[in-house]
Parts: sequence; C-alpha cells; structure tokens
Amino acid sequence: MLQANRILSQHPQSIAETQLQTWFERDRAWVALQTRDGETIIEWWDDAVSEAIEDGFLNPRHYHESAYEYAQSLRLAGGAR
Repeated sequence: MLQANRILSQHPQSIAETQLQTWFERDRAWVALQTRDGETIIEWWDDAVSEAIEDGFLNPRHYHESAYEYAQSLRLAGGAR
C-alpha cells in the first residue's frame, strides 16, 4: 500500500530536509520518506515496496533520492520536475 500525506504542515524544499526510514522482516517491508521531525511524507508497505522498485519509482541502491524524486513528482516536496 502506498500512502501519501497531502496535509503536511510544510512541504520540504530540499532532500536535506528529509530522512528515509526502512524496515524489512521476512515477508514485510516498509519504506518511508519523512521530514526531519518525523512527519511522514510518503510511505510504501509490503507489496507496494517491490512494485515501486519494479516500476522504477524506488531504487534500492538509492532509496532516499528516488523516494524524494517521487514525492517531488506528486508535489509533496520541493519543486515538481
């Protein structure tokens, strides 16, 4: 499941204003782009993580950068590309 938080108090304007959290355990997975104060911008759970990787939205070698770019494309961070 992909969840995007469109009600952020303030959208981060650069990747430096964000952090990435990940958690993997057996058949569970979670990848979340968050503000520095821990507010979730966008997150992927379970099958959505592997689907986002397969679709090219998340790069496992660069989760933070690719998650931030995806958030930009949804206008959840910085200037949209």
